[in-house]
Amino acid sequence: MPARQQGWAGVLALLFAVLIVALLAGAVLKQARPPADHAEPDPGGATGVAGGAAQVEAEGAAPAPGSALERARALEQSVQQQASDLDKRMRDAEK
Repeated sequence: MPARQQGWAGVLALLFAVLIVALLAGAVLKQARPPADHAEPDPGGATGVAGGAAQVEAEGAAPAPGSALERARALEQSVQQQASDLDKRMRDAEK
C-alpha cells in the first residue's frame, strides 16, 4: 500500500472507532436516564428503581438529592470520602 493511502486508512479506522464509541455511549446514556414520565421515583412504588430507593432509605442512608447537579456533587463527595478512608487504611496497614 503506498504511503499516501496508509494515512487515509488510519483516518478511516479512527473515524470508525469514534463512531463505535459514540453509539455505545448513547446506549449507556439511554439506559442510565430515568423514563420521561417518572422524573421522580415514588419511594413506595413497585418498580425496581423505587424499591431500591425505599431500601436505601430503610438502611438509614440519606435519599439522593433532586437535581442532577446536586447528585453529581454528592457523588463527588462520596468518592472523595471513600478515597480518604482508603488512604487512611493504607497508612495504618503500613505501620
